[in-house]
Amino acid sequence: MLNWSCLLLLAVTLHALPPNGVWVVAHRGFKAVAPENTIAAFEAAAAAGADYMEIDVRRTRDGELILMHDGKVDRTTGGRGAIRDLTFAEIRRLDAGKGQRVPTLREALLWARRKGVRIDIDHKDGPVEEIARVIRETEMTKSVVIEGPRERLKLFSQLLPGVDTMPKVNSVEEIRTVCETLRTTVIRLSLAQLAQPGAAAAVHQCGARVSVTILGKEDNEEGARRVIAQGAELIETDHPDLVAKIRQGSF
Repeated sequence: MLNWSCLLLLAVTLHALPPNGVWVVAHRGFKAVAPENTIAAFEAAAAAGADYMEIDVRRTRDGELILMHDGKVDRTTGGRGAIRDLTFAEIRRLDAGKGQRVPTLREALLWARRKGVRIDIDHKDGPVEEIARVIRETEMTKSVVIEGPRERLKLFSQLLPGVDTMPKVNSVEEIRTVCETLRTTVIRLSLAQLAQPGAAAAVHQCGARVSVTILGKEDNEEGARRVIAQGAELIETDHPDLVAKIRQGSF
């Protein structure tokens, strides 16, 4: 009888594979071209070759699930105040930059379904049950990966059978335990963890894929090529155009 790790490996194998085995994850969309966490940023990232749009989900005072990284609207819009204290209508009136409006989670998922791309949901705030319901209703269960605290990811897995989850680990030695506990499909490694011998292999042994973030000073050609060589399969970046060219062998 197949054990759970074999079944997970089979499930991962059945996923559509990106060019050269690398998924490009656009951090909040293509922020260098359009305001972060907006449909315009996602359009630009998709045009640049990104496979996933990384988004941040929060809940307004009246219960709407919207996209915003910060807990306040101050940095990315012309308004002020905490998201939990503002209604969706109040936030919707704000300029999110270059005339863009703050999207809802539902709008982002429906856009991704029409576009044929995937969504990386960074769960900042909001009831798991409500987020799961929107994912289910938009028929995006098989086209999202969810990151967040492990207890939330376990609940997402129960509510959305077959959904991809992406926990972090505290050490390479913890990989197997996390896989066994969450039955997860993606493991987020730090750059230091990925550089350790056998780290990527340990993730693959439990049927999961390797995710890494290369923001900041590592977010360049050298950094992208290094993590690809070390076994990264999902690469979150502020430069999706660069990583897409590298993985396609055109840069």
